[in-house]
Amino acid sequence: MGEVMRKLDNWAFGWGSPYTLGVYRALIGGLALICLLMLSLDFNTWYTESGLATARDAEYWAGQLWHLNVLQGVTSTPVTAGVFGLTMLAALCTMLGLWTRVATIALAVGMISLHHRNPFILNGGDTLLRMSLITLALSPCGAAFSVDRLLRQRRGQPVLEQVSLWPQRLVQVQMTLVYGTTVWHKLNGVHWSDGTAAWYPGQLLEFHRFPTPGFVDLPPFVQIATWGTLVVELALAYAVYWRPARRWILLGGLALHAVIEYRFNIPLFAFISVAQYLAHYDGEEVRTWMENRRSRIATTPA
Repeated sequence: MGEVMRKLDNWAFGWGSPYTLGVYRALIGGLALICLLMLSLDFNTWYTESGLATARDAEYWAGQLWHLNVLQGVTSTPVTAGVFGLTMLAALCTMLGLWTRVATIALAVGMISLHHRNPFILNGGDTLLRMSLITLALSPCGAAFSVDRLLRQRRGQPVLEQVSLWPQRLVQVQMTLVYGTTVWHKLNGVHWSDGTAAWYPGQLLEFHRFPTPGFVDLPPFVQIATWGTLVVELALAYAVYWRPARRWILLGGLALHAVIEYRFNIPLFAFISVAQYLAHYDGEEVRTWMENRRSRIATTPA
């Protein structure tokens, strides 16, 4: 028992390469920037007093609970636009790994504030993005794959080669909670157990993106999609920690989210979910894979 606890402690709180966290930071920062760019197209509709959600509406939604929200009670459009712009800048810096510590904290605070300013347009992907940004803000994610690291090397300053892996483990645990609780709640209902649940999303016309053949909403494909989703999500929650099966389970998750992304318009949900998969690979694994891809590209004729 003591040996098991020692290995578990080393897995959770040990030290290792920061490369996975660095690439994960770049992905999440880039997705946050894309999210903000899409929201900016309808900024007046979403975040001003002349739009669909006023500051008073947001406060009513929040109730009496305290929330981290630098826009609480703000009705000035220039001030709101300023916070929005600074959050976009923080997202760009986070993606690049420039002034990473300040940028990740500013991005987390800004995104949380914008979510509380208009909570009526959020989906599960937004919630997952918000949690991911909090993890990044508390992690040494600028230690690799970043402009900060490059600048330190050029100045002859020391760089971190080993960091605490606890933030990376938090991403893995978050992924377990997301998929595990999803399966738990689904099995507490009726339609997932009887194999009909996959039929219902296809009837929500407001979410339709690209056309699909009619037979996918007929038996036995509905049952296969319903129960297959449960199997894949259960594996992503727990079995993914078994390394011999890790690759195939993550490929199953990619296929699942690819289908959702193709058929349904849920902005960035699939991409934010899949970005977590990276946390199941050690930093040296990620670095070796990227270097191999770079070598192949460099040696391939134009």
